[in-house]
Amino acid sequence: MPQYLADIKETEFFIENEEAHHLTAVARRAEGDEITVFDGKGKQFRARIERVQKNFVRGKLLQSVPVKRSALSLELCFAPTSRTTMEDVLDKCTQLGVESFQPVYTARSEYDLVKKWENKRSRWEQIILSACKQCGRGYVPVLREPISFEKCAARPDTPSLLAYECEESHTLFWGMEKLGAPSSLSVYIGPAGGWTDEEVVVASQYGVLPVTLGPHILRAETACICACAKLL
Repeated sequence: MPQYLADIKETEFFIENEEAHHLTAVARRAEGDEITVFDGKGKQFRARIERVQKNFVRGKLLQSVPVKRSALSLELCFAPTSRTTMEDVLDKCTQLGVESFQPVYTARSEYDLVKKWENKRSRWEQIILSACKQCGRGYVPVLREPISFEKCAARPDTPSLLAYECEESHTLFWGMEKLGAPSSLSVYIGPAGGWTDEEVVVASQYGVLPVTLGPHILRAETACICACAKLL
């Protein structure tokens, strides 16, 4: 059953604006119907709609729903190759359980992440939210502002792996073991042209371990989904 983003109080929930319109006009839910609501921060409930007004829904919380969460808090740091592939990655990796998305721009990036960022952010956050509603996630992943690869890799105390097409023997699981099986991890996926030699050196300087995703060279968006699926 799809769930709906709500403002959750002690015994009640409130849904407004577009979400309320979708609930009543699109999903055709009415007073007396039972639905699932969540706040995006770890609270989920079965609930009953008690009042419907224009762009406003109020209801009663009936029963808490256990929230499932991956044992690994995973951040995907990736260089999007186009608007379409960016949206696919956000959708699929939200469903898989990624906790946060960090877009990065690299030496071989072709897609301009920074241009009209606020407009892009608004649309992409809606894609993340829609994926959460569809798959029943209790937490909405964070979409961070784009930064350079070097600045991202330089962050202190961040266990990190870098998917590198020239690495042949060290796997994701080797990397996890080498890092001491951390509870939080960042994984880096490069652009369509791959990482430059200089970027691989930078990664090494900051303790980011290069690993292989398998014997074949994957498309950037496939690599994102593959890495997240294997790790989660």
